[in-house]
Amino acid sequence: MNRGVIYIAFGKNFIKELQLSAESVKKHNPDLHITAFVDQHFESDFVDDVKLITATHLRPKIDYIQKTPYEHTLFLDTDVFVDYPIEDIFELMDVFDFAATHDLARKRLKYSKTIPEYASIPYSFSELNTGVMVFKKTKKVLNFLNNWRDNFYRYYHVCPWDQASFRFSLWQACKEGMSLYVFPVEYNIRSKANREKQRRFHHEFGKDHLTPRMYHMHADPRINQGVFEIDNLEQALDYCRKNFMEY
Repeated sequence: MNRGVIYIAFGKNFIKELQLSAESVKKHNPDLHITAFVDQHFESDFVDDVKLITATHLRPKIDYIQKTPYEHTLFLDTDVFVDYPIEDIFELMDVFDFAATHDLARKRLKYSKTIPEYASIPYSFSELNTGVMVFKKTKKVLNFLNNWRDNFYRYYHVCPWDQASFRFSLWQACKEGMSLYVFPVEYNIRSKANREKQRRFHHEFGKDHLTPRMYHMHADPRINQGVFEIDNLEQALDYCRKNFMEY
Protein backbone atom coordinates (compact mmCIF):
# COMPACT_ATOMS: atom_id res chain seq x y z
CA MET A 1 0.00 0.00 0.00
CA ASN A 2 1.59 3.21 -1.14
CA ARG A 3 -0.57 5.70 0.76
CA GLY A 4 -3.06 5.70 3.61
CA VAL A 5 -4.30 7.23 6.84
CA ILE A 6 -3.38 6.10 10.34
CA TYR A 7 -4.94 6.79 13.73
CA ILE A 8 -3.42 5.96 17.10
CA ALA A 9 -5.81 5.91 20.04
CA PHE A 10 -6.95 4.15 23.20
CA GLY A 11 -10.14 3.91 25.23
CA LYS A 12 -13.71 3.47 24.02
CA ASN A 13 -14.51 7.17 23.70
CA PHE A 14 -11.48 8.01 21.56
CA ILE A 15 -12.15 4.91 19.45
CA LYS A 16 -15.74 6.04 18.97
CA GLU A 17 -14.47 9.46 17.89
CA LEU A 18 -11.91 7.77 15.61
CA GLN A 19 -14.69 5.95 13.78
CA LEU A 20 -16.50 9.22 13.07
CA SER A 21 -13.28 10.76 11.80
CA ALA A 22 -12.62 7.74 9.58
CA GLU A 23 -16.16 7.98 8.21
CA SER A 24 -15.50 11.60 7.27
CA VAL A 25 -12.31 10.57 5.46
CA LYS A 26 -14.04 7.83 3.47
CA LYS A 27 -17.00 10.06 2.61
CA HIS A 28 -14.76 12.38 0.58
CA ASN A 29 -11.85 10.03 -0.18
CA PRO A 30 -13.38 6.54 -0.55
CA ASP A 31 -10.22 4.92 -1.94
CA LEU A 32 -7.94 5.90 0.94
CA HIS A 33 -6.88 2.94 3.07
CA ILE A 34 -7.19 3.49 6.83
CA THR A 35 -5.33 1.73 9.65
CA ALA A 36 -6.14 2.20 13.33
CA PHE A 37 -3.63 1.45 16.08
CA VAL A 38 -5.83 0.96 19.17
CA ASP A 39 -5.86 -0.85 22.50
CA GLN A 40 -9.05 -2.84 21.85
CA HIS A 41 -10.56 -4.46 18.80
CA PHE A 42 -13.62 -2.94 17.14
CA GLU A 43 -15.65 -3.38 13.98
CA SER A 44 -16.02 -0.54 11.51
CA ASP A 45 -17.23 -0.04 7.96
CA PHE A 46 -14.67 2.73 7.52
CA VAL A 47 -11.44 1.37 9.04
CA ASP A 48 -9.68 -1.17 6.84
CA ASP A 49 -7.18 -2.57 9.32
CA VAL A 50 -6.97 -2.62 13.12
CA LYS A 51 -3.69 -3.20 14.95
CA LEU A 52 -3.65 -3.70 18.72
CA ILE A 53 -1.31 -1.63 20.87
CA THR A 54 -0.58 -1.00 24.55
CA ALA A 55 -1.01 2.62 25.61
CA THR A 56 1.07 3.63 28.65
CA HIS A 57 0.44 7.40 28.54
CA LEU A 58 -1.80 9.98 26.89
CA ARG A 59 0.30 10.30 23.72
CA PRO A 60 0.74 6.78 22.28
CA LYS A 61 1.33 8.31 18.84
CA ILE A 62 4.91 8.79 20.02
CA ASP A 63 5.40 5.03 20.26
CA TYR A 64 3.55 3.78 17.19
CA ILE A 65 3.61 6.38 14.42
CA GLN A 66 6.86 4.86 13.10
CA LYS A 67 5.02 1.57 12.51
CA THR A 68 2.88 2.93 9.69
CA PRO A 69 2.29 0.32 6.95
CA TYR A 70 2.29 2.97 4.21
CA GLU A 71 5.07 4.55 2.17
CA HIS A 72 3.16 7.86 2.30
CA THR A 73 1.20 8.39 5.52
CA LEU A 74 -1.40 10.89 6.64
CA PHE A 75 -1.61 10.79 10.43
CA LEU A 76 -4.81 12.17 11.96
CA ASP A 77 -5.82 12.71 15.57
CA THR A 78 -9.24 11.26 16.35
CA ASP A 79 -10.77 14.76 16.61
CA VAL A 80 -9.99 15.62 12.97
CA PHE A 81 -13.06 15.66 10.73
CA VAL A 82 -12.68 15.87 6.96
CA ASP A 83 -15.15 17.98 4.96
CA TYR A 84 -13.59 17.93 1.50
CA PRO A 85 -11.42 15.67 -0.68
CA ILE A 86 -7.87 15.73 0.69
CA GLU A 87 -5.90 13.23 -1.40
CA ASP A 88 -3.97 16.10 -2.97
CA ILE A 89 -2.08 16.34 0.32
CA PHE A 90 -0.14 13.23 -0.68
CA GLU A 91 1.22 14.99 -3.76
CA LEU A 92 3.41 17.01 -1.38
CA MET A 93 5.40 13.84 -0.88
CA ASP A 94 6.63 14.09 -4.47
CA VAL A 95 8.75 17.02 -3.27
CA PHE A 96 8.94 17.00 0.54
CA ASP A 97 9.64 14.47 3.28
CA PHE A 98 7.27 15.85 5.90
CA ALA A 99 4.43 18.36 6.15
CA ALA A 100 2.15 19.81 8.82
CA THR A 101 0.53 23.15 9.72
CA HIS A 102 1.51 25.82 12.23
CA ASP A 103 0.14 25.37 15.71
CA LEU A 104 -1.40 28.34 17.52
CA ALA A 105 1.41 27.94 20.02
CA ARG A 106 4.59 29.34 18.49
CA LYS A 107 7.22 29.28 21.24
CA ARG A 108 6.02 28.87 24.81
CA LEU A 109 7.75 30.68 27.66
CA LYS A 110 6.95 27.82 30.04
CA TYR A 111 8.92 25.24 28.07
CA SER A 112 11.63 27.68 27.10
CA LYS A 113 12.46 27.88 30.81
CA THR A 114 12.75 24.11 31.24
CA ILE A 115 13.91 22.67 27.89
CA PRO A 116 17.17 24.21 26.58
CA GLU A 117 16.82 22.75 23.07
CA TYR A 118 13.34 24.24 22.79
CA ALA A 119 14.50 27.65 24.04
CA SER A 120 17.40 27.89 21.58
CA ILE A 121 15.15 27.82 18.49
CA PRO A 122 13.96 31.20 17.14
CA TYR A 123 10.35 32.21 17.72
CA SER A 124 9.82 32.35 13.96
CA PHE A 125 10.14 28.53 13.83
CA SER A 126 6.65 27.90 15.19
CA GLU A 127 5.43 24.74 16.79
CA LEU A 128 3.71 22.59 14.18
CA ASN A 129 0.53 20.81 15.18
CA THR A 130 0.93 17.04 15.53
CA GLY A 131 -2.74 16.29 14.89
CA VAL A 132 -2.44 16.38 11.09
CA MET A 133 0.86 15.25 9.57
CA VAL A 134 1.81 13.73 6.23
CA PHE A 135 5.18 12.07 5.68
CA LYS A 136 7.25 9.63 3.65
CA LYS A 137 8.67 6.50 5.24
CA THR A 138 12.30 7.31 4.56
CA LYS A 139 15.38 6.87 6.72
CA LYS A 140 15.47 10.60 7.50
CA VAL A 141 11.84 10.68 8.57
CA LEU A 142 12.06 7.51 10.64
CA ASN A 143 15.15 8.87 12.38
CA PHE A 144 13.22 12.05 13.14
CA LEU A 145 10.21 10.15 14.52
CA ASN A 146 12.46 7.99 16.69
CA ASN A 147 14.30 11.05 17.99
CA TRP A 148 10.96 12.69 18.75
CA ARG A 149 10.00 9.66 20.83
CA ASP A 150 13.33 9.69 22.68
CA ASN A 151 13.13 13.44 23.36
CA PHE A 152 9.53 13.11 24.53
CA TYR A 153 10.55 10.61 27.19
CA ARG A 154 13.67 12.60 28.11
CA TYR A 155 11.55 15.62 29.03
CA TYR A 156 8.38 13.84 30.05
CA HIS A 157 8.83 15.01 33.65
CA VAL A 158 8.47 18.66 32.60
CA CYS A 159 6.25 18.25 29.53
CA PRO A 160 3.94 15.21 29.23
CA TRP A 161 2.59 16.57 25.91
CA ASP A 162 4.16 15.95 22.52
CA GLN A 163 4.37 19.46 21.04
CA ALA A 164 7.52 20.76 22.75
CA SER A 165 9.67 17.71 21.96
CA PHE A 166 8.26 17.67 18.44
CA ARG A 167 9.36 21.26 17.81
CA PHE A 168 13.02 20.85 18.66
CA SER A 169 13.21 17.35 17.18
CA LEU A 170 11.85 18.74 13.92
CA TRP A 171 14.33 21.64 13.98
CA GLN A 172 17.20 19.20 14.31
CA ALA A 173 15.84 16.95 11.55
CA CYS A 174 15.60 19.92 9.18
CA LYS A 175 19.17 20.91 9.99
CA GLU A 176 20.17 17.38 9.03
CA GLY A 177 18.44 17.57 5.65
CA MET A 178 14.85 16.41 6.10
CA SER A 179 12.68 18.56 3.84
CA LEU A 180 9.68 20.25 5.46
CA TYR A 181 6.56 21.89 4.06
CA VAL A 182 4.01 23.87 6.08
CA PHE A 183 0.64 23.47 4.41
CA PRO A 184 -2.15 26.06 4.69
CA VAL A 185 -4.60 26.35 7.54
CA GLU A 186 -7.48 24.85 5.53
CA TYR A 187 -5.99 21.43 6.30
CA ASN A 188 -6.02 21.85 10.08
CA ILE A 189 -8.69 24.32 11.20
CA ARG A 190 -8.71 24.75 14.98
CA SER A 191 -11.61 25.77 17.21
CA LYS A 192 -12.37 29.22 18.56
CA ALA A 193 -12.00 27.75 22.05
CA ASN A 194 -8.45 26.64 21.25
CA ARG A 195 -7.54 30.13 20.10
CA GLU A 196 -9.09 31.68 23.21
CA LYS A 197 -7.00 29.37 25.39
CA GLN A 198 -3.87 31.12 24.16
CA ARG A 199 -5.25 34.38 25.56
CA ARG A 200 -6.33 32.92 28.91
CA PHE A 201 -2.92 31.37 29.52
CA HIS A 202 -0.89 34.29 28.24
CA HIS A 203 1.43 34.09 31.28
CA GLU A 204 2.40 30.59 30.17
CA PHE A 205 3.11 31.57 26.57
CA GLY A 206 4.92 34.87 27.25
CA LYS A 207 4.32 38.46 26.22
CA ASP A 208 5.81 37.95 22.75
CA HIS A 209 3.45 35.13 21.86
CA LEU A 210 1.25 35.89 18.81
CA THR A 211 2.35 39.52 18.91
CA PRO A 212 2.05 40.88 15.33
CA ARG A 213 5.47 41.28 13.70
CA MET A 214 4.63 42.64 10.26
CA TYR A 215 1.47 43.88 8.58
CA HIS A 216 0.82 43.32 4.88
CA MET A 217 -1.92 45.69 3.74
CA HIS A 218 -2.34 49.13 2.20
CA ALA A 219 -2.72 51.75 4.94
CA ASP A 220 -5.18 53.51 2.61
CA PRO A 221 -7.20 50.91 0.67
CA ARG A 222 -8.02 53.51 -2.00
CA ILE A 223 -4.43 53.55 -3.26
CA ASN A 224 -5.35 51.65 -6.44
CA GLN A 225 -7.94 54.33 -7.21
CA GLY A 226 -5.29 57.03 -6.99
CA VAL A 227 -5.94 58.14 -3.39
CA PHE A 228 -3.41 57.83 -0.55
CA GLU A 229 -4.12 60.14 2.38
CA ILE A 230 -1.76 58.69 4.98
CA ASP A 231 0.75 61.30 6.11
CA ASN A 232 2.96 59.44 8.60
CA LEU A 233 3.97 56.02 9.86
CA GLU A 234 1.82 56.15 12.98
CA GLN A 235 -1.30 56.67 10.87
CA ALA A 236 -0.30 53.71 8.72
CA LEU A 237 0.34 51.47 11.73
CA ASP A 238 -2.87 52.58 13.42
CA TYR A 239 -4.85 51.47 10.37
CA CYS A 240 -3.01 48.14 10.22
CA ARG A 241 -3.51 47.43 13.93
CA LYS A 242 -7.24 47.98 13.58
CA ASN A 243 -7.68 45.92 10.43
CA PHE A 244 -5.47 42.86 10.65
CA MET A 245 -6.97 39.39 10.24
CA GLU A 246 -7.24 37.24 13.37
CA TYR A 247 -4.86 34.28 13.30
